[in-house]
Amino acid sequence: MKLIDKLTMAKKSNLTQININDLKVGINDLSNHIISVNENKEIDYVIDKVCDHAGGKLIVKNGMGVCPMHGWQLNLNTLEYNASHVCKSKVDYQLTENNVVLIDDPICTLKNPLKIAPQGKVYVRWLNHATVCITCNGVSIVTDPWLFGPAFMTGWWLTTPSPVEAIDILKNADYVYLSHNHPDHLHAETLSVLNKDKSFIIPNFKSKSVEKYLISLGFHNITVVDFLDIFEVTTDFHISVLKSGDFRDDSGLYVHANGHEILLTVDANYLNAHVLPSNIDLLMTSFAGGASGFPLCFNNYNKKEKDKILKRNKNAIRFSVQQYIQKTQPKYYMPYAGMFAEYAARDKYINENNQKNTSRDYERICTLNNVALIHPSAEKMLQFSDGILQFIECKSKFLQKENVSFYINAMRDEYKYDAAKIVSYLKMSQYVGNQILQIIPTNDDFKQIQHPIVFADFKEQIFKVINPEQILTAKDGYRVMQMKVRPEVLMCVIENKLPWEDLSIGFQLRIEREPNVYESDFWYHFTNNYIGKKNFRYSVFCGACTVVNQNPIWIS
Repeated sequence: MKLIDKLTMAKKSNLTQININDLKVGINDLSNHIISVNENKEIDYVIDKVCDHAGGKLIVKNGMGVCPMHGWQLNLNTLEYNASHVCKSKVDYQLTENNVVLIDDPICTLKNPLKIAPQGKVYVRWLNHATVCITCNGVSIVTDPWLFGPAFMTGWWLTTPSPVEAIDILKNADYVYLSHNHPDHLHAETLSVLNKDKSFIIPNFKSKSVEKYLISLGFHNITVVDFLDIFEVTTDFHISVLKSGDFRDDSGLYVHANGHEILLTVDANYLNAHVLPSNIDLLMTSFAGGASGFPLCFNNYNKKEKDKILKRNKNAIRFSVQQYIQKTQPKYYMPYAGMFAEYAARDKYINENNQKNTSRDYERICTLNNVALIHPSAEKMLQFSDGILQFIECKSKFLQKENVSFYINAMRDEYKYDAAKIVSYLKMSQYVGNQILQIIPTNDDFKQIQHPIVFADFKEQIFKVINPEQILTAKDGYRVMQMKVRPEVLMCVIENKLPWEDLSIGFQLRIEREPNVYESDFWYHFTNNYIGKKNFRYSVFCGACTVVNQNPIWIS
């Protein structure tokens, strides 16, 4: 594989003109921009109204910029999202002699300087979840292999078993592309079937999050690629990796194979800031949603509030897909990367209440945009030949359905609750803040306390074991959290210094807090900073809005 060129951006000017005398002092909410004007009638800043999380359109509400897609909040004084380290960038503007504000909001598309007319064949086979095999001119790439076993510490399971031959397809692939290091994409158990010299293609994240994890698993033949660079896999088979448009370690894959263009957005929000190729042959995106512990794992919300948030998030995923379709104008669209379920008996509540989209929920969107919808099936392969699509049947046998209890019992046998070890872990964390945490180890349904409770006051640096009657529900000047958690899963996180977000995404806890707002700095520290180098995660902003600012004010 060799570097041969780079994708380029084509811009078409789209000028907005505003007379400064039409602007009021304070926040001006315009159609596509927000402009802040000070008392001297000077412009403090101009920002666009695109939410940097998933490309939604911000609205001004109660002095904040709020995204209706997921409830993200932008502080219009500091330009910080969700009281965190993430800020929105300002937009350049010009002020003419006639006091006219000129803002250029160009229409941008991604161009491949090596694009040729379709001539030849390319094969695409979906195998499960985000695992796809793309074959062109005798060379194959498999993406994000998760073919068996659980993810997120037994919280996620493949909805249906993988075809038996998927294992050999993975083993025989020339390359494996990994979009990011979440365990449903970088799945250690599936990768264990591969030889340690297997060739991997991974994004060049600043954090080296995927690279570090692969090296820890013993792999060494790793090609780290810069975003937008074009690599030749073999003759007339080119790939480029695109960065998510937000601050997460996430990516998508652009494929140019015998003139056919394919884009896999995976889980990436706002991929390449929606500067994407247009008129492509095949678009594949995640589609289901439900990949977050919020709000189902947070007890401060009643059922009506949870249902409203879940419905909003489900609709937001559909809107995001609609944006991708409108930006890329594909001939065909296939939903993928959402085939997981909560099959453990202990997660019955999640399984019954976690709302997700199905592929059929996209029929109307595709019809309105004149796009052909392809329902994913491991028993058919797509063959593009000279621009024409045909389906090839793949008669398959399937792996046996997982023995859920086996995995859960194995984790219980390996990880035993140790309050002293947790106290030591918290003492060494170097986290300081007005935060009280109470770790309450319970049974599987979070109702019975099973082991000693660990108390942490991160302001006074007090870490100790307490009795149930000493549990605090609130304290002036503090954020107080009660975290009911399955003990073996917690110990797995503690002993391996895994990101704490995995507890939430995997539905392994229940949280009560006062005040009922997201503890951004706390979760950021224990997901980013205080984790093992071998399992490094870059950002707490993962899954489907794990870090939405969880505040009831935005439910109404």
